Amino acid sequence: MKAELNLSGRIAILGAGREGLAAFEHIAAKGSDANLVVITESLAGGEKEAGLLAQGVLHVSPFSQAGLGSYDVLVRSPGVSAYRNCLVAAASAGARIVTPSSIWFAGNPDAKTIVITGTKGKSTTAALLAHLLGSAGISVQLAGNIGTPLLACKDQDVDWWVIELSSYQLADLEARPSLGVLLNLATDHLDWHGTEARYHADKLRLAELVSPDGLVANRSDARLRTALADHAEVTWFDGAHGAQAVRMPPSLPGRHNRANLAACLAVTRKLGLDDAAVLPGLDGFKGLPHRLRSVGFVNGIEFVDDSISTAPIATVAALESFSSRKVILLVGGYERGIDWLPYAEDIAKHPPAALIALPDNGPRIIRVLENAGIKPELGSVEAENLADAVEIAGKLAPDGSVVLLSPGAPSFPRFKNYEDRGHQFAKICSELGPREQNFPDA
Repeated sequence: MKAELNLSGRIAILGAGREGLAAFEHIAAKGSDANLVVITESLAGGEKEAGLLAQGVLHVSPFSQAGLGSYDVLVRSPGVSAYRNCLVAAASAGARIVTPSSIWFAGNPDAKTIVITGTKGKSTTAALLAHLLGSAGISVQLAGNIGTPLLACKDQDVDWWVIELSSYQLADLEARPSLGVLLNLATDHLDWHGTEARYHADKLRLAELVSPDGLVANRSDARLRTALADHAEVTWFDGAHGAQAVRMPPSLPGRHNRANLAACLAVTRKLGLDDAAVLPGLDGFKGLPHRLRSVGFVNGIEFVDDSISTAPIATVAALESFSSRKVILLVGGYERGIDWLPYAEDIAKHPPAALIALPDNGPRIIRVLENAGIKPELGSVEAENLADAVEIAGKLAPDGSVVLLSPGAPSFPRFKNYEDRGHQFAKICSELGPREQNFPDA
């Protein structure tokens, strides 16, 4: 995308989440002659939404009935699938479809950017890389999918931008990142992408977009090795010839976090930084909420919040992190049709002592794992809701064990988001009884 991106005429922003609202404010602030509206299919009830409704610029309507083909430009929020029939039809009718990320890259062509993606670990890796660069004296801005939308960031004269992007944002991104980091490639978000092949292709677009010699990838991931076999320039990490993490802080448990740190070291070395200038910053990194975060102990049982786990690969990594202890696993959430059978072999290497199925797809996950030969010693139970699951887990769990919320599935519609699910888990745990440690998120 070129810097002279034309945002004029009739413009509709699709979606009123963080990205959509940031795009509205950005475009409105430009003072162009654009006829600008926001279209959302449902309201979250926030103050900004209320303000836009009062101004008459927020419309609530199914996208399929909103006449999208009559607009000159459609700004697609990440949560809106690029493959929806109404968007495809609008593009055929002449509407140009862009994304907030593409708008930002067009307006910042000289910014030095590091884009990070992967099925698992992208938020932790982005936060850790930004922290390590900052600790080494480099000015950095962390943005994207991890928290602050790119268009909501104030213009800053920083050395590097560390940007986490999801497959939703990469699918039709127009950009030329300085560096791109591919952490791993599993299966996720089939409801958005339609097929596993398309999900993989959308993730792998980063390899096509990144500047020459700017791709960093995980050699230990078999899918990435195959997909990038013919790529001319790849800086590999976590393989026989790549950067390997040798020292981990307590806030980053598990082998998967070693790979995340190895990715960071591969990037910092490409930027010319010596490990001695970077690694001291590890001690100050606290980790991110809802990612293998201990929320407290009750009667000798530890309760761990891994609510960020929305795919099977994340649950596998969580079980591996507690391989030396008995784990009561709470699994399940929104049904996206992902097949858990390919993950059964890895789960069997670190099998849970008990499985507790959360609605909606928890019972199906348990059936798949049991049919694959995974028979938890303390049994499998179907819970009515999260509170019921925690109560059951507390009764099943032996002293010294871990009750692990690592659902491997999205939180909606039963929770607002994974953060809400994690907060509710901590609150429920805090009400179980006498505890030896506080529950900070409750």
